[in-house]
Amino acid sequence: MDAEQLVMSSELLAAASGFCLNAEQKALLPNSLAILKNEHGFSKVNYWGKLQGLNGDYLIAQGLGENVGDKKDTALNGGGEPTIAEFFESLKTVPKKSFRLGPDGVSWALLPAATDEVKGKVKEWEEAMRSKGRVFTPLAGDPAFKYEYTTKTGAPAAEGGEPAEEPKDLQEDLRLACMVEEIDKACSVVPVGAFILSSSQAVMVNPYYRGLSLSSGLKLDSYLHLRKPEVLPTLPISDRALLQKSSQFLDPVSHDVPKGSWSLKHDPPNNLLVLRSLLYPGYVHFSTVGSPLYGSAYHGTGARNYDLPFML
Repeated sequence: MDAEQLVMSSELLAAASGFCLNAEQKALLPNSLAILKNEHGFSKVNYWGKLQGLNGDYLIAQGLGENVGDKKDTALNGGGEPTIAEFFESLKTVPKKSFRLGPDGVSWALLPAATDEVKGKVKEWEEAMRSKGRVFTPLAGDPAFKYEYTTKTGAPAAEGGEPAEEPKDLQEDLRLACMVEEIDKACSVVPVGAFILSSSQAVMVNPYYRGLSLSSGLKLDSYLHLRKPEVLPTLPISDRALLQKSSQFLDPVSHDVPKGSWSLKHDPPNNLLVLRSLLYPGYVHFSTVGSPLYGSAYHGTGARNYDLPFML
C-alpha cells in the first residue's frame, strides 16, 4: 500500500480482508514512511505487510525505484528499439529494497540482501528441519535470534560409523529477508496499466493511471507480477511478437502454476475488486473500480500452502 495514501488504503484493506492497522500504527507509519522515502530517495514507498512471530511481529516496508533525481537522466539516455528476442533481456524492473520497523516504532532497518549464499544457507536449514519432521517453523520475533541446526559432513567420524555432524546456526534476520523476497516474488501484484515502460526499457509508475473498469477487473489477465518476467520470455517468438509492449511486459497472474492459485471477487458494497493468494494465505490485493487507488499487503506467518495442488 502506498505510504502517501496509507490511512485510506488501510481502511479499504480492512474492508476487503479484515486485516487492519491499529490506531498507533495509523498515526506513526505515514510520517516514518515519508522519512524513509526522503532519506533513501525512493520514487515510492509501500507498506508491505506484517510477518507474525512467536514473541513479536515484523512490520515490513518496501522502497521502490531509484533516486528521484536520476529520472531525468534515465529518460534522456534511452537507447534504440530492442528486437523481439532482446526485449525481455533488456527490461529493467523496478528496484526494490525491504525494511523492517525498529523497536522504537519509528525508524526502519534495512533487511540483508537475499544473495544466493544466504538463500543457500536458509535452504540448508529448511532441509535440516524437514529431516526432523518440521515442515514450517514460525519466526521467533527477534532479528538477532539464531536457529541452531546440524548438517552431515559426509565423512564418518569413525570407520563404519555414521557421518559426522557439524553444528551451524542461522540468524533470523537472514531468514526474514529471504521470506520477504520469496513472498514478494510470488505475490507482488499491480493492476495492468499502473506501471509503464520508459524509453530506456525501465519499468516505472504510470502517473496517468485511472483504474480498472469492472469488466476488465474481473479478469486475471488484468493483474501483473511486479518482478522480472519469467513466463513471457519463454513463449515462442511468434507469440511474443503479438504482445503489446506498452502494457504486456510483465507476467499476468493467470499464468501462475498451479492454475487456480488466485481468488478474484467483486465487493459491491465497497466498490472493490479483491484478489487473494491461495499459495500464501494472507496476501490480499484490492483495486477500487474506476479509481487509481489500489494496494496490497501480506499479513501472516510466512507459511506457504504446499497442499494447494491437492486442494484444487
